Amino acid sequence: QVRDRSSPDTWVTVAPEPDAFTINTGDMAQIYSNNRYHAPEHRVITNHSKSRYSAPFFYNPAYTAAVRPLQSLGDPQYSELNWGYFRAMRFAGDFADYGTEIQIADFATGSCSWHVKNQARFMNEVDFYRSFDVEAMRPLLTRS
Repeated sequence: QVRDRSSPDTWVTVAPEPDAFTINTGDMAQIYSNNRYHAPEHRVITNHSKSRYSAPFFYNPAYTAAVRPLQSLGDPQYSELNWGYFRAMRFAGDFADYGTEIQIADFATGSCSWHVKNQARFMNEVDFYRSFDVEAMRPLLTRS
């Protein structure tokens, strides 16, 4: 099922197509496409009478990659974000209690989110070749 973006309390059942692949785009595709493609909020409702196979695959940019809308798609609806910062903040939101989880809306053009500026500080100090320790990174991932 996918959440109906125009009615957030509504979930829509998507009927599976035989022998088809289902591809869910992620947050970065929404930014690259300048909001043309949205990352669907989705869930799986099990069917006890039929087999279902799922093989998730996540394709992400390099941690140092700058993610921004493609220039050919008009005025940007998002500020540039750094994938490594975004991923670290999402990880911290999943495994530590640092407040609200980061969202791509934090990088919407005109947003006053502290993430837009904080990512530069993070990128200047982080070493992606070392194991990520969420507690050691706390000063870079929280407001000081």
